Amino acid sequence: MAKLTFKIRKGVDKSAKIQLFFNYGTDRRLRYSTGLEILDAKNWDDEKMRIKNVVSEIHKNDVNNKLTDIQSFLEKTYTRLAITEGVEVDNEILKNELNIFLNRIKIDDDKPQHLELLPFYSWFIDHYQINPLVTTGKPMGSGTAKTYRNAFSILEKFNDTHYNLTYSKINNEFYDAFLSFMYDSEYSLNYIGTQIKILKTIMNASYEKGFHNNLDFNKRYFKKPTEEVFNIYLNQDELKRIQELDLSNFQKKRINKDFVITRSRLENARDLFLISANTGLRVSDFNSLTSKNIITEKGSCYISLVTKKNSKRLTIPINSVVQSILKKHQGKPPKKMTEQHINYCLKELGELAEIDEIIQKEITKGGIKQKTDYHKYELITNHTGRRSFCTNAYKSGMPTIDIMAISGHSTEKVFYSYIKVDDLERAQKISKHHFFK
Repeated sequence: MAKLTFKIRKGVDKSAKIQLFFNYGTDRRLRYSTGLEILDAKNWDDEKMRIKNVVSEIHKNDVNNKLTDIQSFLEKTYTRLAITEGVEVDNEILKNELNIFLNRIKIDDDKPQHLELLPFYSWFIDHYQINPLVTTGKPMGSGTAKTYRNAFSILEKFNDTHYNLTYSKINNEFYDAFLSFMYDSEYSLNYIGTQIKILKTIMNASYEKGFHNNLDFNKRYFKKPTEEVFNIYLNQDELKRIQELDLSNFQKKRINKDFVITRSRLENARDLFLISANTGLRVSDFNSLTSKNIITEKGSCYISLVTKKNSKRLTIPINSVVQSILKKHQGKPPKKMTEQHINYCLKELGELAEIDEIIQKEITKGGIKQKTDYHKYELITNHTGRRSFCTNAYKSGMPTIDIMAISGHSTEKVFYSYIKVDDLERAQKISKHHFFK
């Protein structure tokens, strides 16, 4: 039976290299350097084969997660090669697989080395976190890479329980089975659509590498499932109620064992959110502003930045709400907060502001439409600020092209998905056009 262990090899100082040992048969043993290190050898847990949870090991989570990824990859690769495909496995084969997985060797574009679907999928994620994607000209962001890894895990689970996946098996029969598998797992329809979209990207990339000639994934049948999901925005009155909340008597409130809402956290989250609701910035941008992003030109103040998601240069006028927030923080943006902590605080702020209208959301899970009632404050998230800006600016009569210049949307199709107005509100706005006068 194959057995994998991680051990450390001490250096000249306190640090140590982490090595992999893989026993997979009589006199068959692979020793392989993971390329990962521990700052102090005494912080290594021999039993768990991971770095201990100590503050001094600042990269412990990244290293431990990578060790888990390596272990999972090697064990599954060995099972696939030795058992499923009947390959006579040796150290060179395993080293080559690990080198590709860890991006230590590149696939030659002129003479591509053949990789089957799942190994290529894994390589694609690792490779394009470092190297620029053909479509965007830059590497994957951390959020995109996380989405791809989650999608890979789902496909890998399907492979382990239902199919032995190869490029040639990605056809209509697979599509129906994979969708049924995800319906049974009670994923939402849009989340399922994301899995299909990413798989089509992987199939296309591997096709362009010359790894297969199967184009069934391009057929009309092989479509990305989708449905429109109602997402809230806050109107100007609701935003004002949050802005004017008196938090002086707020008592600490524990949300879970890891987070306590305090008055200072609540006020900071409110300020960050109101900046978003008045500028249209994404959480990745409004949560990382510094004083360098605040500029003054001819007596007017602006936020100037390059967006994290798509590297767009934006210059956004600062209105009185944002101006008052900056003044409160001595001319600087509010402190950065963990995104989940902001979300906790926003729901608390919404409840305190009595934004408690009943909202019914309909979503397809497990192939069945489900309706659930929520108080509106329960649905407030970081992204609600950006959606509120776009919708309120649109309702105010601001030209779409100007809103998009501030929000950074590339296409009107994506932009209009942010506009959360009903038919009557849209008609009321249109009625103000001179044509109807």
